[in-house]
Amino acid sequence: MIHDETLPDKMIERITNENLAIFLFHGVINQQTHRVRNYTGKHIKADLFATCMKRLSKFGNALSMDEVLYFCESGEALPPRAYAVTFDDGFENNISVAAPILADFEIPAMIYITSGFVEGNQMSWIDCIENAVEMTTMDKIKVEWSNDAFLLQTTEHRIDFLTQIRLFVKNEPDCDPNVFAEQLCDQLGVPGQIESNDPIDLKMNWADVQKANESEFFSIGGHSHTHPTLSFLDDNQLAFELDTCLYLLKEEAGVSPAHFSYPEGLSHCYSEKVIKELKKRGVRCSPTAIDGINKTGTDPFHLLRIMVG
Repeated sequence: MIHDETLPDKMIERITNENLAIFLFHGVINQQTHRVRNYTGKHIKADLFATCMKRLSKFGNALSMDEVLYFCESGEALPPRAYAVTFDDGFENNISVAAPILADFEIPAMIYITSGFVEGNQMSWIDCIENAVEMTTMDKIKVEWSNDAFLLQTTEHRIDFLTQIRLFVKNEPDCDPNVFAEQLCDQLGVPGQIESNDPIDLKMNWADVQKANESEFFSIGGHSHTHPTLSFLDDNQLAFELDTCLYLLKEEAGVSPAHFSYPEGLSHCYSEKVIKELKKRGVRCSPTAIDGINKTGTDPFHLLRIMVG
């Protein structure tokens, strides 16, 4: 969704009397300070987020993801104009910026934690690349994975390059995103950062996760350990991602999550095998990132979400 004054109306339009809208966010920031980074709107500005939450609180009925799971499993009719708010990855700004806004309007939210990001304040592969593309002094680049040479002379050129990177990596099972990012950062002449305290990079720490889980308005779920596309993994890799994430949530924050969300979350990014392995580990609900709204009794492992940021 485009982050302008029309956003609250567009969110309200997705809410109906009979169905459930689950909104997907990543971060909330006080101001945008980058030319290129955050061009996708992964981090929404706080004043706009507050306007959206105010409108939602007056128009609809906010549900926690525990309540969503109840309606999925019971088959009972949803309350009218039902919606839920979720965050992926575990950015610190969820606590410092988003939480007070959610509390003001008494809206519960779920944070799905990528445990490796929290464990070492790590940047994702795409955030490393975005940083390198913004910082590079190159004005043109030729890459092995495309027949095209990409111009980097303007902000628009750099954003187009990043868009093509996302399309390639997210749809290529044989591509290791972290290796890809390291090699591309080297080619761009910018050291591949693995951690940053910039507001669009800083992650929660384990004390933050525990505090959020004990709060009135937040709940915690899993989101893998290193954020790979789960359907691309072999059995051992999949077990590592799920077991490490769930173990660290329990060991470091006292969280035994029944909730999870699939990294990337599109139809090719999870599978029945992934769902089976999640169920074996006690997970009962894992929404996708496929756009849409949900009917009463929807399978809690196939819930649709609406990408906002």
